[in-house]
Amino acid sequence: MKYTKNRKRGLRSGLILSILIFLSVNVCTSVQNGTEGIENRFVYVENVQGKNEEDFELNAKRKILEKGLGELIEGGSQTIDGQIKETVTNSSIEGYVTEFSRMGSFRKIGNLLEADAKGKVSRKLIEDSLKERYKELGKPKFLMIIDETILGKSNNSISENAIVKKFIEFDFLEKSQLARVLTKQTGKSVTIYGNQTLETEVLSTALEMGAQILLVGQTQVTNAGEIENSELKSYQAVIRFKIYDVNTKRIIAADNTSGAVLHVNPDTGIQEAIQKAVEKIYPKIREQISIKWKPGNLILLKIEGISYDDYVDKDIKGLIRGIKGVNRVSEVNVNQPIVLEIEALYNGNNLYQKMRERKTDFGFDFSQKEIKSSLIHIIKK
Repeated sequence: MKYTKNRKRGLRSGLILSILIFLSVNVCTSVQNGTEGIENRFVYVENVQGKNEEDFELNAKRKILEKGLGELIEGGSQTIDGQIKETVTNSSIEGYVTEFSRMGSFRKIGNLLEADAKGKVSRKLIEDSLKERYKELGKPKFLMIIDETILGKSNNSISENAIVKKFIEFDFLEKSQLARVLTKQTGKSVTIYGNQTLETEVLSTALEMGAQILLVGQTQVTNAGEIENSELKSYQAVIRFKIYDVNTKRIIAADNTSGAVLHVNPDTGIQEAIQKAVEKIYPKIREQISIKWKPGNLILLKIEGISYDDYVDKDIKGLIRGIKGVNRVSEVNVNQPIVLEIEALYNGNNLYQKMRERKTDFGFDFSQKEIKSSLIHIIKK
């Protein structure tokens, strides 16, 4: 990301913030002399709209923050910069934007208010927030199921082992809990890849297991025959796959890859052919995940035993929204029990722990009825 000409004239050195989301979840910053000037400058935004003054201010601050990030961040790819912007601007903006003010009067655009605004972006708070969020996020939790056929016989480990060794940036989950959808009642193995019904079942189970990314694939290794006048045989591996965002159940990548190896030893030839195919597809998978996968989990929070009036008076929604790592809170049901849908950078177990840490703020005591990665059910005592 390049600075504009005006920024180049005003700065001798800049802040380098390089975040490698999938190689490392640590935020490394390098602050050099002269960067203080960036934080002291106003960021201007135009034609910001809102339903009312409060909504306008929120939208304006988000635009200021997003624009200001472009002036504070240098280095890394455009994709990573987009991830950084999304992580911060989708989080609480309190404190990130200072000295905010509207410029001029509101303009009426239909049912919306429109105006220009300015504000300053706090570099230090952004750096601290990013460190905290990526610390909470950790490595993306990855689950995979690959149907493997080696020289016409069913197998289940070579491809998965090759992927685990190559994709060190992911936290791979054990798939033992998927036994109920991986086998029929007779105990025979079933093919998952391409079976929409089974893929849907696997997605639901993956969500319960706390997985964030699911790879469903198929590997076929064949012997293409001997090379004339030699003992070498040609082993060819083809891997087909789909990658799901478990949270949204959306396919974020679908492709195939292949690898061919000449070898006298069948076992070695098969393994090397699969490894070659995995090596080829590795950059593609990382790229698609970095572009299309958004860190976060959807969690349903059920609150039993509290009236809607108490819920509003105690600002329960606002308290949840103020917890670090919570990106969004929306109401699903305002009757009994009250149900909120929460998007957070961690699962339900972590969110419940954070709620317990702040239980005095809620104004009532509560206990858990059920806690899962995607569900929190609490009861007012």
